[in-house]
Order: sequence, then C-alpha cells, then structure tokens
Amino acid sequence: MAEKRAIAPEEDPVCGMTVDIAEARAKGLPTVHAGVEYVFCGKGCLLEFRDDPATYLDPHHVAAM
Repeated sequence: MAEKRAIAPEEDPVCGMTVDIAEARAKGLPTVHAGVEYVFCGKGCLLEFRDDPATYLDPHHVAAM
C-alpha cells in the first residue's frame, strides 16, 4: 500500500481548513475513500478530491488555502 499523509478527521485534505464534521455532513460535504471518511469546507474542495484523491493523500502534498 502506498504511503499517505496524516490528515486529521476535521481537516479538509485539499485546502487544510478546519471543518466542523457535523456541519459538513449536514451539507453533504463528506466522502469516503478507501474506507476513510474525509470532510470538506465546500463543494469545490470535495470535487477536487473526488477527481484526484491521490494528489491530496500524497505525503508531499501541502494543503493550503
């Protein structure tokens, strides 16, 4: 299995923003990838992740707004 970076449960893996998990779920902004739930600050970040999760899970990716 490929190495992946550590992402906190409340961290948006695309931009690094801290997300309220309950609020993200209520807005339909979580997704599950490889059995792990990720939450997002908005639809743009969710779609970016869905299109290419490997980019955002790469240990060299630096999430930045």
